[in-house]
Amino acid sequence: MEPPRPDEDLFHRASSAWPGVVLERDVFLAHLRARHGEAPSSTACHVEDLYLACACARGLPAALVLFERRLLPAARQALARRRMAPDVVDEAMQRLRERLLLPREGAPPRLAEYDGRGPLEAWVRTVALRLALTELRERAAHPVALGDALLPVQEASFAALKHRHHPDVEAAIAAALASMEPRERAFLRLHLVEDVGVEDIGRLHGVSRATMTRWLKAARDTLTERTHEELRRRLQVHDPEELDSLARTLLSGLELSVRNLLR
Repeated sequence: MEPPRPDEDLFHRASSAWPGVVLERDVFLAHLRARHGEAPSSTACHVEDLYLACACARGLPAALVLFERRLLPAARQALARRRMAPDVVDEAMQRLRERLLLPREGAPPRLAEYDGRGPLEAWVRTVALRLALTELRERAAHPVALGDALLPVQEASFAALKHRHHPDVEAAIAAALASMEPRERAFLRLHLVEDVGVEDIGRLHGVSRATMTRWLKAARDTLTERTHEELRRRLQVHDPEELDSLARTLLSGLELSVRNLLR
């Protein structure tokens, strides 16, 4: 009877670490050999972590749940220990999910680049820290300001109305976006700015296309409702019909405005 091959032992060890994550043997071994050659060493590779990363990169639901529950909390705690603002941490964590778990055009998710030469938890923490620092640099370099390009210039009457109420419209949209949950803003950014499909966004968050469609609609409805409320407060319009007519005119470029802001 032939002794088991070393890579077979590695597959058994890796798959046994995650009983609910079923990754095909040949798929994992090809992934392993691509990073460690034809004779991978059990001492040179965190093979269990590599197995989980490979499964996540292939979008296996059980693996994505484990990634969310076991690895992301440690990354969040690492950012919080650096006393970063909660909204910066939330934004960095959302970017982390997008960066590591969403497939790129013609390429697998970046999590597939993890080679197992160090603990996966430490690797994810490092990526999270880099994204948080990038977020801080972007905020410092480009403070939120919607500017004149926020709403599209159309006919002369619209331009005059826009000019008159521009500060109120600008502030209303900014306030509405700021009041939304980071997750809702992330949905809108992925869909409107990154042009990620509803099904892919749903897969990222572990829900069906139908559920993700409802969540996106809810985010849009929330943004519209809160923008209207803020306009009502700022313009002091008490007649509902008058406000509705004015809001439709002023916010005719709302989706483009949101896209520009989130970009």
